Order: sequence, then C-alpha cells, then structure tokens
Amino acid sequence: MTSQFAQSRRVVLQSGLAGALGLTSWSVLAQAKPWRLAHQWATDHPVAQGAIKTAEVLAQRSNGRLKIDIFPAGQLGTGKEMDQQISDDSLDFTIDGPGILGLWQKTLSIYEAPFVARDWDHLIKIMEGEWGQAQFKALAANQNIQKVGRPWYYGSRHFTTRNTALRVPADAKGLKFRVPEVPQYMDMIRALGATPTPMALAEVYLSLQTGVTDGQENPLPTINSSKFFEVQKFISLTAHIVNPLVPLMSAKKWNALPPADRALVTEAFNTGAEVNDAALRELEGRLIGEFKAKGVTIIEPDRNAFRAAMKPVYEKNEAIWGKGVLEQLQAIR
Repeated sequence: MTSQFAQSRRVVLQSGLAGALGLTSWSVLAQAKPWRLAHQWATDHPVAQGAIKTAEVLAQRSNGRLKIDIFPAGQLGTGKEMDQQISDDSLDFTIDGPGILGLWQKTLSIYEAPFVARDWDHLIKIMEGEWGQAQFKALAANQNIQKVGRPWYYGSRHFTTRNTALRVPADAKGLKFRVPEVPQYMDMIRALGATPTPMALAEVYLSLQTGVTDGQENPLPTINSSKFFEVQKFISLTAHIVNPLVPLMSAKKWNALPPADRALVTEAFNTGAEVNDAALRELEGRLIGEFKAKGVTIIEPDRNAFRAAMKPVYEKNEAIWGKGVLEQLQAIR
C-alpha cells in the first residue's frame, strides 16, 4: 500500500466516521487542534484563574478530546479587538463585559449602566430574564457572538484618583478618567463634569503613572492585579457598577458543535465562573485592608449623590435601551 493511498484511505475513513457521528467538518478539526481562549487580565487575576479551570474541566470531562490554549493579558489584542475576532470566526473564545458588547448589540449596554442593579443576584435575574435572553439571542443571530453559560462576577467598580479625593460628584470636575472603549462609560464620566479617556486595560497603568489621566474606575481585584494602587493615592468606594463578564464564542462555531459538546463547554465555563466568583469575593473582602496598609486612602463617598448625577446617562441612553426598559429591569425582584 503506497503512502499516498494510505493517506487517502485515512481521509475517507475519517470522513465516514464524521458522517456516522453526525459531526461537521469544523467539529472534527476543532477536536484535532486546541481552541484558543484570549482575555485581557493578568495571570494572577481571578478571571485568569477561572479560564484555567475552564480548560482543565473541559479536557477532563471530554477525556482529553476538547482542549483550550489560553492567551492572557491582552496578548491577542484589546477587549474590543478580541470581541471582533469572535465575530469574525478568527478566535474561538473570549470573556468580556456587556458594556462593550453594546458596540455590536446596543441594548446590552444597559447591563453596565451605573447603578442599574442593586446587587449581583439582581443583576443575574435581569440578565437571565426574558428581555435579557432576547438581547443575547439577537447578538448571536446578527453579530455571530454567542454567550456561553452564565455570567461571571467581575466585582463592583470604584474610582481611583491620583491627587483628589472623590467624596461627591463635584470633586471629579475637570479631572481626566480612563474608561473602557464604551460610549456609555464616557457618558458617565461627562455626567460628573470630568473628561473621559478611552483606552485598553493594558495601557492604563502608564497613563496613570505619567499623568495622562488622573484616575480610572475598576473593581478592587483589577486595581490590585494591575498595580494601580502604586500610582493612585485614593480609592473612592462608589460601587457605581456591579460588573458582569460574559464568555463568548462564534455563534457559527457554537451551532456546529454536537449538543453533547455544547453541554461540555457550558459546564466547563460555568465551573470556571465558580472559581472566578469565589476568588473575586475573597479578594474584595480583604483588599481594602491591604490597600490601606500600602498607604492608599480609602474614601466612603456619598453614593446617593453619585447615583443622582447619573440621570443624564439614563436620559441619553433610553432611546437605545427602549422606553421604560430601565425601570422594568430595576423593578425585577
């Protein structure tokens, strides 16, 4: 038997096996080559730990058939760029927030609106409810971006500043704040009388260090893993956004998977979410004390004043979300 004939025979046998199992050609290729999961966070961040757990569980539950290689810390681009790669079918998985997904499905930006949710349990209810499911279904159908499993907890977002303590909204006037590349975040900063400077997470430390920006806002674990406390004197505990993250995959690739593999992928990402969520809550419980020990001043601001200052954000974005949708979601118990 010639080597050429043997190779042809293997191709025929593999094709026949794929047909017998009801698998698409993409599914066969995916099992032969590890999927790529890329994200923005440093390797010691809970999101990175959750991603590692996801890959471990998927390999274990599939007996090594389904594998994921992980690319952390923005190695494959900014969050916006990786989301586009998912939409383009050039990246297998990423994890990102619904605010930036609003660039593809505008209504999803509501889930990162300031003070939209009372707490994490409330946020899960409004994201997984009927209205939320319809928005993510539209994201998959129209933009080829599929939500996989349940949301991951990213923490409550707080402001940090270089020289100015934020106790009331007026304290932010005239300052420059880094924000994600999301229009709604820019609206939020303008509502405080400050100037928004959108940039990728990997660029923030240098901008704070050099004074290009005066402050930024992120959950405590991200402030810690990105070392922002080294170049910021104040943390103001505004908790203005309870922040979710969403695992994402190309909808075409998701739909090409056999149902059993979709279940394995979902289970793996949900287990990764449990690891991430537990690590984040543990960090949130102890980081304030650690920041104080490092010389950072912790501010307890007037949260009601910050909430009231967000009225222009709601008014501007109501046309995007739909009239009455904000009130409808906030009323969910």
